[in-house]
Amino acid sequence: MIHQLIKKVYDEYVSCDYTEEGNNFFYNWIAPEKIAERQKDSINIWLALIDTELVGMIEIRENKFISLLFVDKQYQRRGIAKHLFKEAIQHLIQNNAKPNKFYVHASPYSIPVYKSMGFIANGSMQQKHGIKYLPMENILNII
Repeated sequence: MIHQLIKKVYDEYVSCDYTEEGNNFFYNWIAPEKIAERQKDSINIWLALIDTELVGMIEIRENKFISLLFVDKQYQRRGIAKHLFKEAIQHLIQNNAKPNKFYVHASPYSIPVYKSMGFIANGSMQQKHGIKYLPMENILNII
């Protein structure tokens, strides 16, 4: 279910900016068994559901990296990505993590989304494993 949402949104908006190597690397990263494997290492996933339909998801690594953030096309521009990010931060705080900065490697398509969530560029556009991204960070004001 999570894999299907990610792949659907990725294929429509992100894959065009990546090389074949990059797309293969990403598809391997989101394989259901890979997602499950990362969960064993305390990586957290939060889901957005409307009724029983999965409409969005976020995966956080090491309490400071957004590794996946996807919202279904028909539910974009409704604040779901921001809500998922805020929920993840609240959960981390409740579990005694003290996040003060978050990082993301933003795809070209997702840069405006992350900017609207308070992220700023932390370098220039890069490419690794065929994946083009802009390193970004968000300094949280949590006391």
